[in-house]
Amino acid sequence: MKKIQLALAAMIAVLFASCGTYTYQESTARYVEPSRAGFITPVVADMEVQPQKISNEVEIFVKLKKREINQIMAAEIRGIESPLVLSWKKYALAQTLKKFKADDIVSPNYEIAPSRMKKDVLVVTVTGHPAVYKNYRTATQADVELMKPFIEQKSDMNLKGGLLLQRIGR
Repeated sequence: MKKIQLALAAMIAVLFASCGTYTYQESTARYVEPSRAGFITPVVADMEVQPQKISNEVEIFVKLKKREINQIMAAEIRGIESPLVLSWKKYALAQTLKKFKADDIVSPNYEIAPSRMKKDVLVVTVTGHPAVYKNYRTATQADVELMKPFIEQKSDMNLKGGLLLQRIGR
């Protein structure tokens, strides 16, 4: 029993000795989608795209370590997006969607640059056309025909038994 109390006291001492400031913040956006397959009743909606292009700057406090910079550069060389850079874009997109009360940004463009005024701050600028979804309705067979090219398996689909949706890999 004394060993357990001693171990617990040691863990608490280490915990208090190693306390530092840690802040975690996360937002989700279009990149977080269900990754399951199943039978569902397909629903479609009209996308109302605003003609006016918007631009939004989002500041992110980032103190990059050399290892993180190397990972970003290695991903760039391989032609893929670094998970860290992707998280910045997701956060900036989520903040932009909130600010403009939009469901989506059509063809968003991102610019990531260090802040000119603040140390350890990146400015992620998102530009694009905000859009909202309206007129949700059950899909018709004509809607399903429009979706077929975007669905991985080109099986014979009809609305009687539902529609098998599978996520298309990148």
